[in-house]
Amino acid sequence: MRRSPVLFELRSIIIAGLLVATSSALPAQVAFSSSFTLGSINVSDSSVPPAFISGPFNYGFSPLGIDTAVVGQVNITDISVSADAALNSTNPGYGGSSAFNWAVFVGPAPFGFAPGQVDGTSVRPDSIPSSAPTQFQFAQPGGTIIGATTVVTGSYDFISDAFLANPAGKTFPPPHATFTSPGDFVDGLYAQVFMWTEAGASLDFSNITVTVDGNVTPVPEPPSFLLMGVGLFGLIGVAKVKAFTA
Repeated sequence: MRRSPVLFELRSIIIAGLLVATSSALPAQVAFSSSFTLGSINVSDSSVPPAFISGPFNYGFSPLGIDTAVVGQVNITDISVSADAALNSTNPGYGGSSAFNWAVFVGPAPFGFAPGQVDGTSVRPDSIPSSAPTQFQFAQPGGTIIGATTVVTGSYDFISDAFLANPAGKTFPPPHATFTSPGDFVDGLYAQVFMWTEAGASLDFSNITVTVDGNVTPVPEPPSFLLMGVGLFGLIGVAKVKAFTA
């Protein structure tokens, strides 16, 4: 039996339309920059020399920041932090040191740390594990003048492996990101900060700010034209069956 010219032409039009709809439905990668203001934290280590990190300790976990707009396949490219650091005391047993540590956690879900200040604990801060898939950890000095406030900053570019800090610091351990290939963020992008000192000093941090840069590919939704095309394909199948049975 000969094919119906009309049916053949209609099918060709639908196939072409489906190809156009499919190509136009492919989501584009979009750059994002999420900033979070995460409050204040006091850190102190009351170790008595020659002990270096024996406590008791003060440290804190910032509130949990979330950007619900970052949803889809996410690559994190850069994390930067800043805070105002007020120096209360240094440890003379370590040359007037006031070094402290940052740990910035970023991921698609909360990290299991209750926000708030922890005071007078014997739990070493460097013994607390994190399951955060993306972390930026580094140490830096917090100034030398008691009562002075210093703006401290740090940043890490995961693409170029570039670390910057003011005052100059060092990554310890090195920053790492497990999302070297895109990770699936369903509920948004979460960020939290954990800060402590190992040098017997006491510092107050305020205006803690975290900025996370990256790119996201939104999860595609089937366009109405594509759904219409699928329905028309079904009608074509019905028409072909009727044509062969007529």
